Amino acid sequence: MGTEMATLKLDDSVVRSILEKQIQTAIISQLGNGEELIGSAVSKALSEKCDSGGKQSRYSSDNKYDFLEVLAVKSIREAATKALQTWLEGNAEKIKLAVLKELKKPSRQRSIAVAYANQIEKSLECHWRMNCDIKFNNIEDK
Repeated sequence: MGTEMATLKLDDSVVRSILEKQIQTAIISQLGNGEELIGSAVSKALSEKCDSGGKQSRYSSDNKYDFLEVLAVKSIREAATKALQTWLEGNAEKIKLAVLKELKKPSRQRSIAVAYANQIEKSLECHWRMNCDIKFNNIEDK
């Protein structure tokens, strides 16, 4: 009997693809129901604690809001801003007249004049300082 053995050569890419498929199959079988996994991931992501900007801070004391709460507040503020801008654009002439009426009041004119005078006085203040040093040297020091 000979000591020859049969050798089987496989390409690395074939072995790698077989192993990857087996690993993927094992992971999928361990995950169980995909809908439950997605549901729990979504629930966790939306209830995750974050700062007021919707980002997780390095400081746990800043992470006091639910992410979903931050998104809702942000959306409400954006909608309110758009609604107010629309209203202001539609009522711009009324607002202009009300501002002019307020500016014509004697008390308002006085407060504007005082504010102008205070700013002019403040701008005239001198904030410069000059230093002058005088040194006497002996003739021998030259």
